[in-house]
Amino acid sequence: MKKILSILLTLVLSLSLLSGCGKETKTTLAQGVDEKTIKVGTIGPTSGPIAIVGVPMLHGMQAYFNMVNDLGGVNGKKIELIAKDDQFKPDLALQKAEELVEKDKVFAIVGQLGTPGCLGTLDYFKEKGIPAVYQGTGVSAFAKAKGNYFPVQPNYTFEGGLLVKYAVDNLKANSIAIIYGNDDAGKEELEGVKAQLKKMGKEDVLKAEVPFNTQDLDFSAHVQKAAEVKPDVTIVVGYQKAVPGILLEAKKQGFKTQFMTSYINADLTMLTLAKDAADGVIVTAWVPDITDPNNQAAKKFIETYKKYFPNETPNAFAAAGWVAAEVFVEGLKRAGNDLSWEGYIKAMETFKDWNDGIAKGITYTKDRRNGVEKMYFMKAVWDEKMPRFEKISDFVGLE
Repeated sequence: MKKILSILLTLVLSLSLLSGCGKETKTTLAQGVDEKTIKVGTIGPTSGPIAIVGVPMLHGMQAYFNMVNDLGGVNGKKIELIAKDDQFKPDLALQKAEELVEKDKVFAIVGQLGTPGCLGTLDYFKEKGIPAVYQGTGVSAFAKAKGNYFPVQPNYTFEGGLLVKYAVDNLKANSIAIIYGNDDAGKEELEGVKAQLKKMGKEDVLKAEVPFNTQDLDFSAHVQKAAEVKPDVTIVVGYQKAVPGILLEAKKQGFKTQFMTSYINADLTMLTLAKDAADGVIVTAWVPDITDPNNQAAKKFIETYKKYFPNETPNAFAAAGWVAAEVFVEGLKRAGNDLSWEGYIKAMETFKDWNDGIAKGITYTKDRRNGVEKMYFMKAVWDEKMPRFEKISDFVGLE
């Protein structure tokens, strides 16, 4: 009898130890992580018309990860980036998401680009619980998702409010038109414009709302409709190449107005495509000027990017990819050896007005996922030899 009890006690203790080991592994190590490597996935359009954004953004991430790896990695672990092209199609984005999580077994999704794809994979990533750091879109769904989501970019509702506030307060606009893409991004921008005008008691200032389909190539009717109200300011919301197309059509029709547009067009691509039609356009920006010689973080980005991609010119889209990577890596550093999904998420929630990278003022808590909430304004200058953007304001918020 004593022998039987002894055997049973040994079995119980063995099972307890095994159970404890299992729990320890679960809380300290997630999929995609081993002694030498942390596998990271990203999804975005690296072919098709939006590749002009997707390729430099991907290279910005890769440049940062290459730099980290060359310095020994994070806690001795090198970062392996696995990129999937979704061609800006939500169905394809979901397919690629499943591949990354279930086949490639990545630890996290970093720097996913594009509103359609990001929204198309939201429910899937929420269900899986995989950390998703930086979405290349400003729709508010990701701030609302909380949990495993960590957006960085300013959301479009906030930006719409900031654009119209600047138009009224600084440009003294008495009449405003908005030409916007009839998608989630455009609708949220319009929502922000209307909400801010209502808050300011200036609802009657908005004279025209002109939606366009995101696949449109002919903007003659849209420009004509906006021009009919003779607005002091016209806000244009859309991706490359829609905005340059609208600006070129406005020039063709002789439509004179002060154009304003989103940070998604705060890149030389807009000037290259629209040329002098883009001269004077006011854009928002949230990444500090990467050409500023006094900005040490930006200087490091440019030098590193040119090292790994010597035949490319670093731009705002590449800087966005860099930001995605540096925020993700900061989370890894804070998590230390607890590279479970739960441990990483808790580490990310310790960000408080983080300013150590290119992007500034990043804060996350258990209930806060708003990303950046201050922006500044620039004006586009068309110069055939040196097209550029000139800063015209400091960082400002809505409060």
